Amino acid sequence: MNGASLIRQLAERRIRRACRRLPEETREECYREWAAELPAILGDPGGGRGFVRATRALSYSAGISRATRRLRRVSGGSGGDARRTPPAAWRDGAPAAPRGPAFRATVGVGIWLVFVVVFVALMRGLQPDNFWQFLPGLLAAAGFASFCLVDLARAAEVRYLPKWGWALACLLWVPLGGIMYLSVGRCRRAGSAVPGN
Repeated sequence: MNGASLIRQLAERRIRRACRRLPEETREECYREWAAELPAILGDPGGGRGFVRATRALSYSAGISRATRRLRRVSGGSGGDARRTPPAAWRDGAPAAPRGPAFRATVGVGIWLVFVVVFVALMRGLQPDNFWQFLPGLLAAAGFASFCLVDLARAAEVRYLPKWGWALACLLWVPLGGIMYLSVGRCRRAGSAVPGN
């Protein structure tokens, strides 16, 4: 089994689970329609390298899972009219559609690499010889981890990992875990104003 077929199977399985939240009479039709997009995503020659296409396919299936979860909440349980879901805020006049997870992950890793380069340059320039010279850096790392944990606790929902998974990442991989949470896992607050209102 090659990588593309494995990714396709994983994405199809996730779409199948997401369709269980829909009314019985529409499950199979929605599954066939949504799963039919996967070969196009994975086989798109203009879609980038294999890793990028795989990320797009998994992101697509994750988006369907989130959408059906929201549909179920809006309709008040299983079954309900999928057409009653309010449109996403970015469709209502916000400047641009949200970027994909691959883009956000790349930005997060870029920020982390800049942090590492600056940290190494400072350590070479300062050459600390005792613990007290490390203290400002340790306090900054603890403050950043605390900020991420507080933001995580206040978040209504997060992406790609459960809250406890992001909390572990923020605590164990300072600052990379927090940077990845802020760039990939954090959902934007719904309270952002739409221009013109």
